Amino acid sequence: MNRLQVLNFGSLNIDHVYQVPHFVQPGETLACTAYAKFAGGKGLNQSVALARAGVHVAHAGKIGTDGGFLAETLQAAGVDTRFLLHGDGPTGHACIQVDATGQNLILLHPGANREISDAEIVTILDQVPTGTILLLQNEISGMPTLIREAKKRALPVAINPAPCGPEVAGYPLDLVDLLFVNEVEAAQLVGETGAPDELLAELAARFPAGEIVMTLGGDGACYAKGDERFQVPSPPVTVVDTTSAGDTFTGYFLAAKLRGFSAREAMRIAAKAGSIAVSRAGAAVSIPAADEVFD
Repeated sequence: MNRLQVLNFGSLNIDHVYQVPHFVQPGETLACTAYAKFAGGKGLNQSVALARAGVHVAHAGKIGTDGGFLAETLQAAGVDTRFLLHGDGPTGHACIQVDATGQNLILLHPGANREISDAEIVTILDQVPTGTILLLQNEISGMPTLIREAKKRALPVAINPAPCGPEVAGYPLDLVDLLFVNEVEAAQLVGETGAPDELLAELAARFPAGEIVMTLGGDGACYAKGDERFQVPSPPVTVVDTTSAGDTFTGYFLAAKLRGFSAREAMRIAAKAGSIAVSRAGAAVSIPAADEVFD
C-alpha cells in the first residue's frame, strides 16, 4: 500500500544490553554474563513492528552523530525515514539489565530525543496526509504540541505514555483516540493502585471517547471502549527477554486494526506477536514478521 498509514513520531536509542544473574543492588558491583548492542527506543521498536506487520509507516524523530545505524535499521525493516531529523549531540541510549528470568531494568539517557523543537514538529505534520494515524510514546520532547497539532490536522492519535512521568498529567490526553498502557502506567495515570479491571474501568471513565488497551504481561491484555470490555490471554512461551513485548503488541494491534480486524481479533493477534518477541533476545531484532503472526 502506497498511502502513508502511520506516522510514528518517537524515540531512537542505542540499547546496551547486559545479561545479569540478578539486577544490580545498591553498592554492588556485578559482572555481566554477556553484552550486546542493539537498535532500540520505544519509537523505533514500534515502527519496526508496524513495518514487519505490513503497515506503511514513517518514522519521525531525531538522532545524533552516532545514530546512523539506527536509520539503517529502520530502512532495512521497510520504515519510511524521510522525516528523520539529525542533531549535533549524542543519540539517546539505554543501559538494559536482563536477569535470569528474562525481566529487564532500564536506565535511559534521552539525548537527541529531547531536542525536537515545536517548529520541527509543525513542519513535519504539515506534510502528513489527513487521516494518517499519529503514534506517540513519551521518550521525546514536544508531546503536548504533537497531540494538539495532530488534532488540528485530523490525524487520529494513538499514544503509549511510557515512561509515565508526572508531566503526563499535563498532556491533553482527552484528545487521544487510542491509549496503550501497562498496569504500572495505568496506575500512574489513575493515581492509585488497583486490580486490572478496576484500573481499566477508571481509565474508561476518564477517557470515554477513546479506545484503551492495557497489557498485563504473562496474563495477556484487556480492552475497553465505551461499554465494551474484554481480556485476551497471552500464549504460553519460554521468556528470554521482555524488552520489546509492549512495543510489539502496540505495532501489531494497530496493524491488525488497519487490516480491518475487530478489536478482539486485533488484541489476540497482538498478544501472539508479543509472545513471540519475548521468546527472543534483543529489542527490534526480536520482533516477528507478519507471516509468523497473522493466521
